[in-house]
Amino acid sequence: MVEGVWPWSDWIIRGVCIPDWKEIRTLPEEARLLCYGQDFGYTNDPSSLVALYKYNDSFIFDEVIYQKKLLNSDISDLYNTYGVNEVVYADSAEPKSIAELCGYGHDVVAVTKGRDSIVYGINLMNQNEIYVTSKSKNLIKELSNYTWMTDKEGNKLNKPIDAFNHAIDAARYALTSQLEDPNRGKYFVF
Repeated sequence: MVEGVWPWSDWIIRGVCIPDWKEIRTLPEEARLLCYGQDFGYTNDPSSLVALYKYNDSFIFDEVIYQKKLLNSDISDLYNTYGVNEVVYADSAEPKSIAELCGYGHDVVAVTKGRDSIVYGINLMNQNEIYVTSKSKNLIKELSNYTWMTDKEGNKLNKPIDAFNHAIDAARYALTSQLEDPNRGKYFVF
């Protein structure tokens, strides 16, 4: 039922940020929907919505929306079409979009971004067993191409490229919203 998309060694050689994930054909019936992550885009970048499921000790990401030129009213319509009733953790850089989606009756919450929040979220993804549904074509493409930046000598830096990250950002928002930060003793979203 579960099949790997790329061999582990190929990922490390290519410098992919999130190398250890597996593709799953269908969601298991026992998988429990936790929440959604939303990254906003419009002209050059797509708006992306990713569902997060818990299954045993692992997490499953399922791409729901990945599309350019969506107005907030279009996103709201798509939420309704896909039955998005759980909380959506969205990019805090878009407070107007979040407020508008809440005005349409959706439970959308801005994530709190801390220092090094991108690397923190990537580390959380790498520390957990992650599956991605086969229908999540854009998320799979991003996971295959989201790499660490390099310096002039080709050494990897602790900063990812700013490309191939829209569905990954949505997935990261969802996952970090669900994991407790032990230093704070409460749920804390990065």
